[in-house]
Amino acid sequence: MQSEKAAVALQLLDRVSKAGDKYRKLLAKQMYGRKMTSPQFGVLEILNRLGTVPLKKISEEMMVTGANITCVVDNLEKEGFVKRIHSKEDRRVVYAELTNSGKNKLNQIMPEYLESLVDITNKLSEDEQNRLINLLEKFNS
Repeated sequence: MQSEKAAVALQLLDRVSKAGDKYRKLLAKQMYGRKMTSPQFGVLEILNRLGTVPLKKISEEMMVTGANITCVVDNLEKEGFVKRIHSKEDRRVVYAELTNSGKNKLNQIMPEYLESLVDITNKLSEDEQNRLINLLEKFNS
């Protein structure tokens, strides 16, 4: 027999997972229409936000393996959206940098993507959104 705390924890996990899935499905649908995968968009967004960073940092930000990021960056590089830069200090470190073509692609996608996110989040008041952000941040600390 599960405790009341365990039941609440399971319910919380269910709601958080479903909300995350809703965002991921929206992103996947939008990226499919742009002939891009969600992970590819994620890499472009990270590079736009953080600038030139090691591939390892991208994999940490996206919470995926280094092998996965290598494959995603390979495909973005073939499209001309990203370029690799090898570290001069440490041969093992490879950076990724957003190209002008990658910036243009991101600028094409971002307005529609942000509009869709706003549509979803507008189900909550601004105060509710801020409270939810603060509550969820506790899971990430």
